[in-house]
Amino acid sequence: MPLQDEILSRLRPNQELMDRLSGAVDRLCSRTKEVIAGTGMPLQTMLVGSVAKGTFVGNPDIDLFLLFPPSTERAQLERVGLDIGKEVLDGETRYAEHPYTHGVFEGFEVDLVPCYHLSDLGQLRSAVDRTPFHTRYVLSRLSEVHREQVLLLKQFMKGVGVYGAEARVQGFSGYLTELLILTYGDFSSLLHEASGWRPGLGLDVEGRRKGGGPGPLTFTDPVDPKRNVASALSLDRMALFIHACREYLRRPDERFFFPREREVLGLDTLREAFRLRGTAPLVVTLDRPDMVDDNLYPQVQRSLQGLRKLLESYDFKVLDSTYAVGRDVRLAYELENAHLPPGRLHQGPPSWSENSPEFLDKWRENGLGQPFLVEDRWYVHILREFREPVSLLNTKGREAALGNGFRDLGGMRVVVKGRTYRESNRQVLSRMVDKRENWRV
Repeated sequence: MPLQDEILSRLRPNQELMDRLSGAVDRLCSRTKEVIAGTGMPLQTMLVGSVAKGTFVGNPDIDLFLLFPPSTERAQLERVGLDIGKEVLDGETRYAEHPYTHGVFEGFEVDLVPCYHLSDLGQLRSAVDRTPFHTRYVLSRLSEVHREQVLLLKQFMKGVGVYGAEARVQGFSGYLTELLILTYGDFSSLLHEASGWRPGLGLDVEGRRKGGGPGPLTFTDPVDPKRNVASALSLDRMALFIHACREYLRRPDERFFFPREREVLGLDTLREAFRLRGTAPLVVTLDRPDMVDDNLYPQVQRSLQGLRKLLESYDFKVLDSTYAVGRDVRLAYELENAHLPPGRLHQGPPSWSENSPEFLDKWRENGLGQPFLVEDRWYVHILREFREPVSLLNTKGREAALGNGFRDLGGMRVVVKGRTYRESNRQVLSRMVDKRENWRV
């Protein structure tokens, strides 16, 4: 059996799941309509997302939208939408552009989302208002053959680690995978095409290439030409996808779709890896703020970068950085050196600058030697303020460009070199040491 046929046989949902899902959707819709009747409002329901389109892989999540008349005030839409969600699901309130309800119904995770029932996108109030248009567009064009090709593409992207538009992944959304199959016809054709992509590419559903935008990929939304469907895609996720396409076409393997589980490295292995590289690991542990993932991860990424820039501004050369989110947040950095010499070279103004006398007066008495000229600019050796990264971060950490939820660096603990080799840091250090692609694990 050809590999892709074998993969599809594993991806197709069995009849038992389909029957259970179909029954749950019918009863969820009936229950929601009963609750809507009690509000006295002319609301409608619409099944959207991968369940509506038959493009889900794995355990399906049900997305049911509550369609409100455009004349409804935003505050009323939110209040009534949450009241319906609470009565139907008894779930939790989550937030996108406006609040919605997440819960479980007959074993399936469900998002019950209020939006406006629009006749065209010229009336758009929020991003979720586009979703019914996306669902109708895909359903009107997606054949059964297309659906199976979408399953292959989604599982391939999951396997290589680029599927999902959420902030944690910054990859390809489900809608974008469907549009890519509609554009290129099948999984193999897309992989051949994508293996030649370059950052800055602009595409539309007709396969026409045009000028891209500031992001790595611009894919024009066929239902809203002003929107880029690929806006969430990061440069490194696009680069990884291009690389994976080339690797798969060169040597197909089921591990691109179903990679082996990546093991967390042992402490002895981690210690030996950094010893051989001659570098120093540093780990910053922070309390995890109470916020949803789509708010948390951008703030973690911003904080990771902010502390990196702080370290570099004080002459600590950072070779790599990564993070892990669990019960707390751990930021890890690989430093070329964890101990700097007492002195550093300080650059002054050009010799012809009006600030030169002030610079010379200050540093003739306070420098580690006298100022000197290199070509037309003054330099002087001065005493370094921080020679060790731990003292720098403990003293100056709050001055870094941090995510809002980390501004106070709550619960911060900083360790370097030998002190990093503890059980609680194995995961984040393993991410730094084990750089294998998923399909090579």
